[in-house]
Amino acid sequence: MTVGLAQTAPLSAIMPQAKDHTSMWWAEGFPGVSPTAPWKRCIQTGNYAMVLDTASLKVPQLGPVPDNAVETAPPSPADLELALEANGKRYHCREGGKWSRYTGPRLIESGRFMQRADVTDLVFKSADGERLNVEARFETVAWADRLALILAARPGLQSIQAGEASFGKIGGGFGLDGTNHLEIPHDPSLDPEQFTVALWTFIPTDHGTNCWLLCKNHHEEADGNYGITFVNGAVRAMMNIGGDFANAFTVDAPRNQLKPEAWNHLAISYDGENLRLFVNGAEAGAKTIGRKRTPGTRGLAFGRRQDNYGDGYHFRGAIDEIRFYERALKPEDVRQCFIKPDAPASQPGPVREWRFRPDGQASITRPGEQWKNASMDIKLNSMKGARPLHNRWDLPPAETWASPAWQEVSLAIDPATFEAEEVTSPVLVKASVISNGRTCPVDYDPSRGWHRVNLDGMEPIPPPGVKGPTNDAIERVKLSLTNPTAHEQIARLMFEKNRILQRIGSAVTGISAILRDADGNPTGIPVQLSKNWHNEPEGGVYAGHWFHGISQVRLPAGGTVELELTLAYGHWGGVPAASHAQLSLVGWGSNQLWDQSALGAWGESICYEPDQAQANCTITDVRPLMVAAMGNGSQWGWTSNVGGGDFFRFFDPAGKRIPHSAMRTTYHRQGPCLTEVAYAGRIGTNLKQAMTVSLARTDDIVRGTYQIRLDVDKPTEFSRFVLFQIGADTYSYTGERKMALGDETGLLKEWDTQWGGNTYRTPPMECRGRIPWASLHQAVVRDKDKPGAWANRGIVIRSWKARLGGKDALPWMAEHGITIGSNDSSTLDIVPPPGVTRLEPGDFVEATIEHIAMPQFAKDYYGPNKNLRAALGRDENTWRMIQREALGNDRVVKIETGTLERLQPDVRIRTDRDKARLTLSGGLGFVPVTFTGLSSHRGYKLEIDGHALDQSVHGNDFWQSDYDPSTRRWSRTYNIPADGGQPRLIQFLPLP
Repeated sequence: MTVGLAQTAPLSAIMPQAKDHTSMWWAEGFPGVSPTAPWKRCIQTGNYAMVLDTASLKVPQLGPVPDNAVETAPPSPADLELALEANGKRYHCREGGKWSRYTGPRLIESGRFMQRADVTDLVFKSADGERLNVEARFETVAWADRLALILAARPGLQSIQAGEASFGKIGGGFGLDGTNHLEIPHDPSLDPEQFTVALWTFIPTDHGTNCWLLCKNHHEEADGNYGITFVNGAVRAMMNIGGDFANAFTVDAPRNQLKPEAWNHLAISYDGENLRLFVNGAEAGAKTIGRKRTPGTRGLAFGRRQDNYGDGYHFRGAIDEIRFYERALKPEDVRQCFIKPDAPASQPGPVREWRFRPDGQASITRPGEQWKNASMDIKLNSMKGARPLHNRWDLPPAETWASPAWQEVSLAIDPATFEAEEVTSPVLVKASVISNGRTCPVDYDPSRGWHRVNLDGMEPIPPPGVKGPTNDAIERVKLSLTNPTAHEQIARLMFEKNRILQRIGSAVTGISAILRDADGNPTGIPVQLSKNWHNEPEGGVYAGHWFHGISQVRLPAGGTVELELTLAYGHWGGVPAASHAQLSLVGWGSNQLWDQSALGAWGESICYEPDQAQANCTITDVRPLMVAAMGNGSQWGWTSNVGGGDFFRFFDPAGKRIPHSAMRTTYHRQGPCLTEVAYAGRIGTNLKQAMTVSLARTDDIVRGTYQIRLDVDKPTEFSRFVLFQIGADTYSYTGERKMALGDETGLLKEWDTQWGGNTYRTPPMECRGRIPWASLHQAVVRDKDKPGAWANRGIVIRSWKARLGGKDALPWMAEHGITIGSNDSSTLDIVPPPGVTRLEPGDFVEATIEHIAMPQFAKDYYGPNKNLRAALGRDENTWRMIQREALGNDRVVKIETGTLERLQPDVRIRTDRDKARLTLSGGLGFVPVTFTGLSSHRGYKLEIDGHALDQSVHGNDFWQSDYDPSTRRWSRTYNIPADGGQPRLIQFLPLP
C-alpha cells in the first residue's frame, strides 16, 4: 500500500494525533528565581509523564498518563543509575551540577513534538569517596511516545597548576590558579613613555568573567596604570593618563577573536598617540589618546589587579614568553611574535623578558586525564517491578580514553510500557534539493530517535528574474519517507542547518519551516523551530550558529509519502513572514526557555521568557520593524531594543513579589502567516494565569496580540497587582517623555512622565470607552553607542471582561516610575480599581491586548506601507499614531455563510461545508483571516471583491495550513491587505 498526497488520498493518515504533544516545565517555577522551589523538571506528553530532580539525578515520577489527562495521579518513581569506570575503579553519579549561567540544568530544544534538556557537571564518586575528574552530562530527549536517557562523558582536564609547575607554550609556563599571581617589582624600565608588552596566555573557559591578566601601577583609575583585562569574556586594553575615571582609556577586542582552551598571543602598545591592542598577531582595536604618559611607581602584576583590591580580580590560566619593549612595536613585528614564538625577538630587543622552566612541559592544549580499562553504564529500574533496563559502553582493550573524545551510552524506552525501544529504525528517509537534485545527507541517531537531514550548502532560490540577495528567497527540499514494514511507523525528523547562505538581513532570526505536499500545498504538519546564534565557548557542543526544525510523520504500513520542506526567510508570499521559535541559550548563558518571535528575518521582534530567569519579566526584547538598524543605520538589520513588559505581577501584603510558577508552553502555530503560543501556570497557590501571544504577517509595524486570563481560586490579599504593563519593573530598555490615554472618542489625557522612584506617578485612571488605548511617545534614545532609529510604544485593549474584589471591573491605567540600576524610566500599568486589595474566589480577568512598537519618525521607516509612512509624516512622535492603530484596526465582520469565532488576533470563521462569505471592515497593514473546519488541506480559493487573492511568489507560498487532531480538520490562514479603508467582500470556496 502506498499513501500519496494526491487530492483523493487521505492526508489525515500521516497527520499528528491528539496524543502527539510534549511539554516541559519546572514544577514550582524556576528555582533560580524562586529559591525555595525544588529542582524538579517535569515532562508531560500525550502518553507519559516524568519528573527529574536535576540536583540529585533521581526520578521521582515516570510512567503512563491515562486518557491524555493533564492533571493525573502521579506516576510511580524509578531508580536511575549512572556509573563510570576509569583505570579499573568504579564511580557512581551522586549529584547534578549546580545551575549557573553556563552549567547545571540546561534547556537545549523545546517545542510541540520534542523536549531536549541536559544537566552538566555531574559529580561521580567512588565507594571510598574519591571524586572522579570527568566532564559529564545527562541528557533527556522526550518525544510523545519515546524517551531517551543519555549519559555523555569524557576524561576531565587537569586543573591549572600554580607557578612554574604549569605547562607552557615553550617549555614550562607560569600557572595562575585563580588565587596566586606573579608580580615584578617596579623598575623605571617598566614605565617608559612608549612601550609594548606582549605575552602568550592559555585561556581556559573558566578563566574568570571580569579579571586582570596584567596590571601595572595600582588600578585603572590610577595615573600611569596600564594593563589587560577580561570583561564578560572579551579582552580589553587599559591605560590611564591623568588619574581618575575620566582619564581611563580602554580598547576592546571583539569577543570571537579569543580561542578558548588554547594559547593566545596578546599585546598592548602605546606610541605616544595611540593605544593599541593585538590579539593573535592582528590589531584588534585602537584608540587615539595623544597624551604623554606619567610614569608609575608600583609593581607589574600578572594574574590580578596590582593593588589586590577585594578578591584581586584574579585570572585563571597560564602565561609564558613575556616580553617588554621600550617602544611601540610595529604591527608586522607583533605579527612575527605570534607566528614565530620561539624566534629571536625583533630588534632592538625587549628590555625585559620572562621565561619559565626550560625543562617544563610544553602543551598546545591543557593536559587531561588518560584512562584505560574504562566503561560507562546507565540503568533504569521501575519501582513497579518491571524488568530493569540497562546499557553499557566499554573502552576497547589496550586503548586509551583521553579528552577531548566524548563517549555516550543511552537507553531509549517507551515510558508508558517501560519497554526498551529499538535502536534502529526501519523508516527510509531520502532528501534532495529541488533546484538542482543534489542529495542531502541523512543519518539516523539511535539515541535521539531522529533522522537528521542536513541542509547545509543549499543556496536560497530567488524568484524568477531576480538576481542577488532578496527577501523573497526560499529553499525547497524534496522528502521521500518509506515504511517497508507491516505496522505503522513514525518518522521523526530533524532538519539541521549550520551554514545559512541567505545573504540579506539576519537570516536565522526569521526562518519559517513549512511542510508542503508534492504540489506545494502547505499540509498543516507542524515543524518545531529551535535556533541558536550565540557562540560562547561555555556552550560546548551546542554553541554556534544553527537551526533545527523538528517534526514527525506517521507512516502507514507499506506506505511511501512524498513531501516538500520549504524554508522561508524574510518574506512569505512577498510579505514579511511571522515566526515564533525557541531560541536556545546554550551559546549565550542562562540556558532556560527563551522564545523569539520575528517579522521577517532581520532580527527579533518580541521575545518572551515565561520562567523569567534573566530579566524577572515575561516580555523582554522588543524591536520595531523596518527602521534604520542600530549601529550603522542600515536596512534589513537588527533594530534598537525598546523592550520590557509583563503579565500579572503580584505582590503580597508585605510587598514581596510572588513569582510565576509551573509555566507550561504550548506551541499552537509557529508561522509563517500567524503565530499562536500559550504560556500557562500559577501565581502562588491561589491564582491561575494564562497568556497566548500572537504575531501576524504584515508590512507595517510590530503588533503583538496577547489574550490573557486570570482565575482566582481562594481569597487572596495583595499590596500591588499589575494585570499588564509595558516596560517592566525590572527590565525597560527605553523611556518616553510623554504618555496619553484615549478611546474611540479621541484623546482623554496627555501628561509629562515622571521617571524613577519605583512608585506610582499618577493615580489610576478608569478606561470606560469601547477601545481604550495608551500611548508612550517622545521616547528617548538610551543606547548612545548604537545609533539607529528608536521607537515609541503603545497598547490597545481590544476586549475586556473582569471581576475583581467580587465586582465587575473595567481596566484602570497608571504611570509607574521605575529605577533599574542607574537608569530611570516609567511603565504604563493596567491595575485593579482603586480600593481593591483582595481577590475573591471566582474573580477573573479575560482580555485581548495589542502591544505596539511604533516608528518615531517617517524618515526612519523604509518599508513598503505607504499609508503608515504618510501617517507618520502627519503625526510622528505623537499619541495620534496609537490612536490611528486603535481606530484603524477596529475590525467589523458581517457573516453571510459560516460562523464568526473571534476578531483578534485573527478574524476566525468556522466554515459551512468548506465555504464562507463575509464582509470585513477595518484593519491596518494586513489582517489575518482564518477559515476553520476544513475537510482537506488543499483545493480552495479566496476571493476579495470578486477577485482571487494570489500573493504567491514561488507558487502556493502565501497561506498557512494548520491541523486540529481532535477534530481531524484543517484550517487556512491568509493575510489580507487592509489599508484601503473600504469594506471588503470575502468569499472562501472549494475549487471546482
